[in-house]
Amino acid sequence: MVLPSKMPQLADLDLLLSVEDYGSVGKAAQAHSLSQPAASIRLSAMERRLGIRLLERSPTGSKLTEDGQTLAKYARNVMHAARELLEFGSGSSLSEAKRLRVAGSPGISENLIPEWLSRGGAAFGEVRVEVQTGKVDALRQLVHANHVDLAFIDGWCESGGLVPKQSREDLIAQYICDDRLAVVVGSGHPWANRPGSVTVQELAEAQLVVRERGSAIREFTEELLGTARGPRNYLEFPSSGAIKHAIAAGQRVAVLNVSTVRSELADGRLCWVPLDRDMPAKPIYAAWSKSRPLPGYARELVEIAAKKGSPLPPVEGVSELGSNVIAEANAAKTMYLRSPSMETMT
Repeated sequence: MVLPSKMPQLADLDLLLSVEDYGSVGKAAQAHSLSQPAASIRLSAMERRLGIRLLERSPTGSKLTEDGQTLAKYARNVMHAARELLEFGSGSSLSEAKRLRVAGSPGISENLIPEWLSRGGAAFGEVRVEVQTGKVDALRQLVHANHVDLAFIDGWCESGGLVPKQSREDLIAQYICDDRLAVVVGSGHPWANRPGSVTVQELAEAQLVVRERGSAIREFTEELLGTARGPRNYLEFPSSGAIKHAIAAGQRVAVLNVSTVRSELADGRLCWVPLDRDMPAKPIYAAWSKSRPLPGYARELVEIAAKKGSPLPPVEGVSELGSNVIAEANAAKTMYLRSPSMETMT
């Protein structure tokens, strides 16, 4: 069979499906590592070849026309068959069948996923692992569009919740571990060797380093300090990595996820400072699509993550807060595990 010249390319069909999933040509282009103009040109060329209008474009985004939705139905079948063909032809060589595509909230991708993979040892020795990062909605879209096999999501990623309501029927979630917030300083800070805890008022008067506005950790920090009086001298950074650098060798203070500073706490570069009130905890989950079975390598990573979790290093002085912190962490875990918004596996 000689294919007609107007036959769409697989990559173009996949791009169209991403526009349907994301509701935006720009976001679809980003997922395919394309510029927005390049993605628009490819979609327009496909429209001309087929002689139909596929997209309705507007300042708020793009959605598929009725013809576009019909083509998308066929395209999903074609892409599924193409993936099966690649797996069939892989044999024992390193191929798509030995690829693990993972995504995670920024802190998880930078600090926990590498450790979980290394703990897997030989299990991932012959696997091509690709790790992406993003906020909750972006992670959900990556799973839904089959751009990743698995996503790890933490409750501190966004203040809006673990997953949007519209995705509740799409995902399976498994509880991994709890992550809490902590006040941290560099090893040379006066608080590093101070006995006892610091007060919220002292924290408010300290030279703070904070996350960008809109992040859940920033919102919690501002709420915590809301009733305290004193000057607010702070540096603002868009990543936990930048904050860690800023406090490691200086006299500044930060509130961060414990999971993001575990290695620095362990080797003494940073110190955990007890606060005179409890710091909250939120759960970390693994999430994947209900419509597709979890690949073997992805399932193995979930099992390793659930087994190892995020064990917190022992910190002198924190034990006095232990019972309240554990109670709050367990309450948060129970709330999510019982929530009708997720199908959980334990």
